[in-house]
Amino acid sequence: MPDFIICGAMKCGTSTVHCLLDLHPKIFIPKSEVNFFDIDDILQHSDFFFRLKKKWCVPDITNDPNLYWDWYSNFFAEAPKNSIIGEDSTCYLSSWNAPMRISLQKKRIKVIICLRHPTKRAYSQYWHMLRTGRAIFNFEDTLRYNPHSVLDRSMYLNQIENLLMYINKKHVFFFILEEYLSDKKRISRKLFEFLNVSFDKLPATAFDIHSNKGIIPKNTNLQILKNKILRGYGNTMYRGKLPYNVPSAKISSKITNLLNKLHNKINPIIDNKIPEMAPETKRFLDKLFERELDGINELIGSNVIDLWFHKRKRYYGKIINE
Repeated sequence: MPDFIICGAMKCGTSTVHCLLDLHPKIFIPKSEVNFFDIDDILQHSDFFFRLKKKWCVPDITNDPNLYWDWYSNFFAEAPKNSIIGEDSTCYLSSWNAPMRISLQKKRIKVIICLRHPTKRAYSQYWHMLRTGRAIFNFEDTLRYNPHSVLDRSMYLNQIENLLMYINKKHVFFFILEEYLSDKKRISRKLFEFLNVSFDKLPATAFDIHSNKGIIPKNTNLQILKNKILRGYGNTMYRGKLPYNVPSAKISSKITNLLNKLHNKINPIIDNKIPEMAPETKRFLDKLFERELDGINELIGSNVIDLWFHKRKRYYGKIINE
């Protein structure tokens, strides 16, 4: 079992924390996300659920527990002796089952929760979904027709409350991305103290890391069209990476792969900044999340409401515009 788990919504800084910890000589962490404790959560991992020839192929740990535990253990097979081992999975916080399952392990596991401005996180997730074939509308229409897909993982309050029902708060570290970016060394030191490893062992280049650079499709509308036509292509990347066998739909897979390769030549993914969110959309989401996250300051012991929504301050329960 790992000594620590990094969790938190997608696009909240989990990659940054992963890279930071991976540079420490006493820490071992697998290169990819593991998703073991919520592998059968269809709300978080719909791409792990396949339907081929009218038959379902789905994760089911109760069918063969040893198969799944062996698969999970293999992620840590190369860990050096006496190293601290960990893993990161961006859906553990938003999954209602994962915290309970983590708490049932015999080893006490420390949890690092990554948080970020909820509006920016949702927007960044949308562009990830667009690149990977999952988004079939523009951002505003996604909010209208499929809001759960981009908003749910920014609803931190209820998710943290659920996690703290099973895991003692003293074993939880809240990594706020904006705090880290404003003072990398101070926040990093606190993180390594939480894990009980020496901060001084970190190489000097550790703070030069830049993960998840902006990459977007060359033509957004063409990408949306391709995603609509090839919606099922997204989960093909998981074949061969899961602990259960996923048969291939030979004919449709060949056609899908050919169309996808053709699209990638016509409309490649390029290094570029994500376009600015429409101001009216940002105001709408900021107001939504400030309301939905009321009480999070007291829960995590940090004034993230002022940090994220700095144009408003709270005094005695009232919201006063500056």
